[in-house]
Amino acid sequence: MKDYSEFIHFIIEKTKINKPLLIEKDILLHTLLYRLSRNKEFRNEYLFKGGSCLVKCYFDYYRFSIDLDFTYSRQEKWKGLSKSSRRKELVLEAEQLASRDLGLKFITDIKNRRFIEFGSGSRLVTFKLYHRGELLKIQVNLVETLLFKSQKREVRSLLKGVSVTNQEKAYFRDFLKEYHEFEVLAYDLREILCEKVRAILTRRVQKLRDFYDLYILDKAGLKIKNYKNEIIRKLRPALKYRRYKEAFERNRRKFNISAELIADSNELFLFVKQPDREEFTDFLNRTSEKLREIMNHIQV
Repeated sequence: MKDYSEFIHFIIEKTKINKPLLIEKDILLHTLLYRLSRNKEFRNEYLFKGGSCLVKCYFDYYRFSIDLDFTYSRQEKWKGLSKSSRRKELVLEAEQLASRDLGLKFITDIKNRRFIEFGSGSRLVTFKLYHRGELLKIQVNLVETLLFKSQKREVRSLLKGVSVTNQEKAYFRDFLKEYHEFEVLAYDLREILCEKVRAILTRRVQKLRDFYDLYILDKAGLKIKNYKNEIIRKLRPALKYRRYKEAFERNRRKFNISAELIADSNELFLFVKQPDREEFTDFLNRTSEKLREIMNHIQV
């Protein structure tokens, strides 16, 4: 297992971001994503999405992300399979997601929910990998309503745009050979926006990072009000499942972005760039209204 400590301090020195634990997790996730992308099937059939995609493929590091999210693009492969057959096929692919060289602990036992967890009738699978007790999650949606064409995007590291001397490149070559820029198939920003809203509306406990992501998208010109119909199309299939339906109904009865959420220290720790508090609060108030409009439009 590699010792990342010196490389972490090198990144801290270069970026002035003094968050060693999050930097180490970013190195692990980036390296894992790079290795996955080297596999032709994975590269062509899995679409990178979610907060990690926003951070690494579109808007640079305004915050850290702590997991990787994908959607399987050839969904017809899974639709004809039974739940048990689908699980067996997934387990065959699971070993590819567990990188022993990264020092990650992973066991391909479908009965062990510490490592593999299925949801939504086996339409969603979460692989849980561990590094020194820290959880790294890889979540794959097998069946999804895709509304926009995927994009080929560059995956950036924390060192993107940072001056690194030839001597430094030579010294850290074992790390830099995988911690560098490369291309993946990624969600369109509009697709990410719609799924972010769906996640918020079907989540029992809200996460500040989701609203920060919407804030960044809003500043880039992607407004929730312009994608109301697309959001509803994404939302309806999720409401077939009891857990999501109950959370949605609860949010519809009482949707509130509390002061505790805005002040959540664990969530704020993920932020690299702090949003303007007054501007962000105003955005949250406006967003709450738009989300209520969407919820009230849907009959469950």
